[in-house]
Amino acid sequence: MPPSALPELVPAYILHARKYRDTSLILEMFTETEGRVAAVQRGARGKKQTGTVQPFTPLLVSYMGRGELKTISRVDAGAMYYLSGDRLLLGMYVNELLMRLLGKFEKAPGLFAAYQNLLLSLVGADDYQRRLRQFELRLLDDLGYGISFGIDAVSGDFVSPDKFYRFVPDEGFHELLSQTTASFPGDHLLAIADGDLSAEAVEATARKVARLAIARLLGDKPLKSRELFQQLNLGRRE
Repeated sequence: MPPSALPELVPAYILHARKYRDTSLILEMFTETEGRVAAVQRGARGKKQTGTVQPFTPLLVSYMGRGELKTISRVDAGAMYYLSGDRLLLGMYVNELLMRLLGKFEKAPGLFAAYQNLLLSLVGADDYQRRLRQFELRLLDDLGYGISFGIDAVSGDFVSPDKFYRFVPDEGFHELLSQTTASFPGDHLLAIADGDLSAEAVEATARKVARLAIARLLGDKPLKSRELFQQLNLGRRE
């Protein structure tokens, strides 16, 4: 193959890997240029390994093939982002979300950049919960299910800071006559609309709303990472 015809190296991360035949793996990857891509890494489990890589590792990969399942021709791995404890479980949660919700070959370069930033925050930043909320909301936007936090879905009016609202997935926020256990304060919604999740109570509202919207998309099949959180008693903050 002449140099000009060599497949291009593109930034990517592994979301999931599973065994394939005797010595190979099928890697589900999140790539910068083509979104989610599945590709075979031949010899990854053999005696002469071709460089098996792990999730949360920045990669440069090239692959080829005309079908949905590609074949990896080259992979260069950077330094793995070391995650532990609840940060590792949150990384697993995000990878599972992308596996479940992002269709193959759906280009999402902005979401890819947000994923990279989230991984960096999971490594050591104190505000990783806020970054996770922002990623969830960005994922919903990219999937076409963005939430209008500043608009009353029924009247079309702007949300009022001194009123309360309930959230209906696929519709938006409905004004309530009084506060209930399932209501959200208007001032929280306006803060989220402005991108300000610095207050803990506002971040908690964003978390609850995002999870309601995501649960609607996931359907009846629960996330394995969510179950793991619950088993380890970390689910209160995922």
